[in-house]
Amino acid sequence: MVLHDLNNEKVQARKNPAEVTTSRRFIQDQVINQSIKPKTLQRRISCLKSLSQFCLKEKWIDTDFMAGIQAPKADKKVPVYMKLLELQKLFRYLESDQSKYAVRNHLIFKLLATTGMRRQECIDLNWDQIDIEGQTVRVMGKGKKEHLIPLHPMVIPLIYHYSGRTSATKKGDGLIYRSLFALTLILL
Repeated sequence: MVLHDLNNEKVQARKNPAEVTTSRRFIQDQVINQSIKPKTLQRRISCLKSLSQFCLKEKWIDTDFMAGIQAPKADKKVPVYMKLLELQKLFRYLESDQSKYAVRNHLIFKLLATTGMRRQECIDLNWDQIDIEGQTVRVMGKGKKEHLIPLHPMVIPLIYHYSGRTSATKKGDGLIYRSLFALTLILL
């Protein structure tokens, strides 16, 4: 896609050589000779555009040398999911774990796997967001959107077990997971 756009610019440049700028030649060199990936090229073009705008504002230059240059579209990454066998192996390990934070870790990973919550949503979870009787969890998602997510039956006993092991189980009494630093390290 990027090469196609640049080739079109080359054809236009042959018609009017004055239109080829140093910045366009730099970008062409990055794509053709240096094999730069679209995401890297986007970042470099963004930096050059910022520099150009700053130079214009400071009156160091008269024209925007990045005018008309569009950054290429980056390929969207397809998420990688765990296979069912890998997930079952993880759950078996968590069920047999006897470490200090075993119940917490077990709850975290089963919540993530069964609800589809984002990592930060799980970290920010409060006790007042969980409705055990209704078997739901209320999550504040991206853009401050509130989602009501059903809890899988395998998670309910874990919530009861974990709530019995922690002191912050009263409604509105704060985060479910007290050690955020350790939790963040686990979920990285």
